[in-house]
Amino acid sequence: MKKILLGICVLLLSQTSFAGHHEKSEQATKTIIGYEILDGERLDIVAGKSSNVDIWVEYVEAHNKRDLETIDSMNADDFEGRAANGIIVKGPEAHAAFLKEWFATSNPSWKFDYAMANDVLQADGTHQHWVTSAYTLTDTINGEEVVTEELFDVEIKNGKIKTILVASRAVISEE
Repeated sequence: MKKILLGICVLLLSQTSFAGHHEKSEQATKTIIGYEILDGERLDIVAGKSSNVDIWVEYVEAHNKRDLETIDSMNADDFEGRAANGIIVKGPEAHAAFLKEWFATSNPSWKFDYAMANDVLQADGTHQHWVTSAYTLTDTINGEEVVTEELFDVEIKNGKIKTILVASRAVISEE
């Protein structure tokens, strides 16, 4: 009986040791989910922090609420937005002016579809933090409701929105 109890104790201790080792190794390695080619160099993309998704979702929700103050507070000083139609907005002030005009002449609203955080490992050892997401945008243009699917690549630096890249596709009535 003592040998059986001793055997069970040894098994339990070895399991705890293995599980602890397994967790540490998982934390030390990053999961590579893809790569980017920048100036001919391949840079790994790894899974990022979900807290960056939360920042982005809060930012878009501020757009739905027309909360320009919150949007401005979440923009980096070197903010840049690149819209699907070719418009480039540089700086928080230009972004605020763009949004004021848009909100005054239209009625955009975004519905969350998905988002994922990812980091691009730079050659110098630093990380760029990105969120890739999709939203359904419903807007009113010249009195007509228009629905588009929008894909966003958003760089977040120091908890602020630095870069927004937008791709868009019109949703047709048959969908």
